[in-house]
Amino acid sequence: MISPPQLAAMAHAYGVSVARLRAARRYLYGGLFWGTLAQLWLLAVLAHLAFRGCGVRGRDWLRARIGEGWRLYLVFSAGLLALLELALLPWDFGIGFLRESLYGFERLSLAGWLLDWLKSALIGIAAGALLALLFAFLARRFPRRWWLAAWALVVAFMLAGAVIEPIWIEPLFNRFTPVKNVQLRRLIRQEAVRAGVPHAAIYQVNRGRQSSHTNAYVIGLLGSQRIVVYNTLLREYPPPEVRFIVAHELGHYVLHHLWLGLAFGAAWLLPLFWLGAWIFHRAARRPRFSAPGASLPAADPAALPLLLFLLAALLWLSTPAFNGFSRWEEHQADAFALRLDPHPAAGIAAFKRFVRTDLSYPAPPPWVVWWFYNHPSLQQRVGFIARQARASGKRP
Repeated sequence: MISPPQLAAMAHAYGVSVARLRAARRYLYGGLFWGTLAQLWLLAVLAHLAFRGCGVRGRDWLRARIGEGWRLYLVFSAGLLALLELALLPWDFGIGFLRESLYGFERLSLAGWLLDWLKSALIGIAAGALLALLFAFLARRFPRRWWLAAWALVVAFMLAGAVIEPIWIEPLFNRFTPVKNVQLRRLIRQEAVRAGVPHAAIYQVNRGRQSSHTNAYVIGLLGSQRIVVYNTLLREYPPPEVRFIVAHELGHYVLHHLWLGLAFGAAWLLPLFWLGAWIFHRAARRPRFSAPGASLPAADPAALPLLLFLLAALLWLSTPAFNGFSRWEEHQADAFALRLDPHPAAGIAAFKRFVRTDLSYPAPPPWVVWWFYNHPSLQQRVGFIARQARASGKRP
């Protein structure tokens, strides 16, 4: 535990009150606590569905009404995904609406939040059911190497999602318009030209409609480069800090972090899918899944709860690996931003401002960073910029 004098010194260093820093710490640890419980709840629901014979009974009930074939698999998978969305709704509501409202971030009414939740759920169910249907086809086509076909399918969906989501999905929730501030748009364009992305479109998005959190990102594949800045960031941060944040996001694009992230995810998922298949084949021989001497095929819709449970559990256990790779990319983007926009004071000021605007607690324990953080802590990021500034003879 950090002592009161240390907390006061940290609050002074980051330009916030001790009360604000305490609120940031509560926001962090409360989010980790409730988020972990939600993840464990999802695993418990999937375990119940998988090991209590719910998949077999659900399949038999549907088969008696709609018969065999692709319709059975499509309806079963869509129903299962809808059930999971409903099981997580209380957690989504508590964490994403009530808690965000308590800390002053939520901007939607209850009706508006529910509408966004419904749109997101329907998109997830539709995409998931399509993925499940294609998986069933491949699992029947490759009964011995179904896990390898499933891995290739998931990687293809990851790539498709990276292309489709920013262009076609996100506009269903928010409005994208050119940055209205002419001076700031010119500054961002200058950064993009220096970074080697001269033709990227520059947008602001009305994320303040949902939340007062701030952010920016650069995305684009196949010639669709775009720089997107939240309107909350434009409202809360002065131009030099916005420029540094955009330089950081440009670093992700120029350093090909999207492609590297996809490659890392694909490489990590390959042995994960093999391990999941190994466990599945041993569990599928149990009497609750199949007749004595038989084994539940992966292509059977009744196998979906077990497959999803194994995938969710293995992905959860892989959290430190994915977050560790993401932290490495974020550090590389910070270093790129310093090279592109050599104004360390702006970078330090921007990171410190996150404490005030987003309740980002600057100094979590190392184990929290290791498991939960996909960015370095603010303390680490500020320290890195300060060291680089001193090494180059500049004032941090």
